Amino acid sequence: MNCLLDEPADSLPNRLSKPQGEPDRALWKEYYAQSPDTEQTRQIIQQLQKKDLYDHIVVALEEALRSGQTEPWMYEVLALAMKIKGYPADQVERILVSMTDFNARDVPNLLGSAAYLMRLGADQPALRLYRQVSRLEPTRPEPYLWGRKLADRLQDLDAVIWSNTGILTYYWFAEYQQQHEKSVQMLQDWKLRLQQQGNPEQVAAIDRALQKALVRDFQLKLSWSGNADLDLIVEEPLGTRCSFSEPHTISGGALVHEGAGPNQAECYEQYIAAYAAPGDYIITAQHASGTIVGNRARLEVIRYAGTEHEQRDQVNIVFDRAAKKLKISLNEGRRTETAPIFQPLSQTQKQRKQDVARTLQQFRSEAAVAHNPLAQLQAPSPVGVGYSPVVAPVSSGVQLNAGAIVSPDRRYVRIGVQPSITSVTDVFTFTFAGSGSGN
Repeated sequence: MNCLLDEPADSLPNRLSKPQGEPDRALWKEYYAQSPDTEQTRQIIQQLQKKDLYDHIVVALEEALRSGQTEPWMYEVLALAMKIKGYPADQVERILVSMTDFNARDVPNLLGSAAYLMRLGADQPALRLYRQVSRLEPTRPEPYLWGRKLADRLQDLDAVIWSNTGILTYYWFAEYQQQHEKSVQMLQDWKLRLQQQGNPEQVAAIDRALQKALVRDFQLKLSWSGNADLDLIVEEPLGTRCSFSEPHTISGGALVHEGAGPNQAECYEQYIAAYAAPGDYIITAQHASGTIVGNRARLEVIRYAGTEHEQRDQVNIVFDRAAKKLKISLNEGRRTETAPIFQPLSQTQKQRKQDVARTLQQFRSEAAVAHNPLAQLQAPSPVGVGYSPVVAPVSSGVQLNAGAIVSPDRRYVRIGVQPSITSVTDVFTFTFAGSGSGN
């Protein structure tokens, strides 16, 4: 509903929305003395903005603040109008800081104000707002990502430690490895600089913070060989479930890698819970499609990584059926309650394309099966299938192959040398059906 259309043409709201000449502060005082409707005020400001009358907007919103008829949006619009009209940066900064006082617990507005302050070059107030957001919502990644740059620019060691350890602890989204490497490198650079300056206490503070930030309570890595696609599903003690469809949980778990064959480098799935709840974890290894070499996979379990009590175990999984379940216990997890999940605000175009491509591929696979009932109903062949294993030696260790070629005039000998280093990293035992020959 347009409140201005319901007013007479010569009414005060319509006169304010269609001003003549310079801003009339007395007229705005008269307007706010009538305790106008907030929606009406918003519409007047929108009309002024369409006409680029930013000086009128500044006067209008200043009088709104003075009369005590404030709304959260007024601070942001006033700061923007003042910036457009060329007001000093410190005045614009004061307005934005006032907005944060008005919205001390409104995280989206705090983040927006911090972004404005960064654009104005007010790095210190912006950093304070990011740290305030991290206190309200510790698992939100944006304050740490954006605060890291400000902290390094301001040469604020305490903020550098806060932002980088926050990323190492709470950021488990796309490209997390690059972000973690950047944070570790920044802390190492600061540590080297402080060592050169002779500040052992600050060096020790970085070491303690970094060591704590790199602790990982619980990790799983499911790996295999072949062109198969395996899914790792983790049911957590607090009643949550981490999987491909829900890669992040309020229990702190994250499925950080989802892979498939035939590329061996991609044949693994990885789950990490930096702050994990103690209790029993139900692990499901699901054979979705394709062929697994040896019909086996390996599950690596790491508990308390980064501490002196680190434990590493390996479990061989034989796929005699499509889904294999295991129960793995964690006795001393540091998490006692769930925490909200905050996805980063931005997602790159490449990531969106990858998500769409993955979804389309899944739909095509399902559609192919649905439209080919013969593939599901075809009777098994009466002819048995057998395997004839080929026994061959496997080299292990260092080898050097050399060959000599003598020139026709017997004056020169060319020697070709080919060294090789091989190692047998894993051996699987399995049974097989013979070809029926009796051998």
